[in-house]
Amino acid sequence: MRIATPILTMVALVIGGTVFAQHGNKGGAVRPVRVSKVLNANPEPDGKAYRIDLQLRSGKRVSYEVSPEEATKIADGLSKPAVAGGQRQKVATLVYGMSVVVDSKGLALVLSPRGRHGPLEPLAIPLSGAEPLVAVLQEKIAEGKAIAAKEAKPRKKP
Repeated sequence: MRIATPILTMVALVIGGTVFAQHGNKGGAVRPVRVSKVLNANPEPDGKAYRIDLQLRSGKRVSYEVSPEEATKIADGLSKPAVAGGQRQKVATLVYGMSVVVDSKGLALVLSPRGRHGPLEPLAIPLSGAEPLVAVLQEKIAEGKAIAAKEAKPRKKP
């Protein structure tokens, strides 16, 4: 639930002028209505739902209450680029830093990554899986360096 809040807020603010709200009758055709402004996109105080308040192009204001499960689906969909075929693309977040600590019981490593706009969802890696993870990371780092070396063009000497 923690990850959905910044994603919903960020996406809503960034693409607020191009988001569509859909209204329609049960079983009838749904006609998209352009959203002109995102007024609010935050969790409810009780933590059981998210509230999204929108102002439509017509000036009408609408409010939606979204369960955490459905908010995750919305965040996933809105985090993809709005281009042809975007719904099939997978999106990754760049990590600009990370802190690593051992949990209070000594059972897991807690990785707390930081993105461009703040902290991302922490990950807990059981200590039993930490060494295999490090081995795989080292393997993938070497693979990435090899690919980058092949792609680099040699510079011409003057």
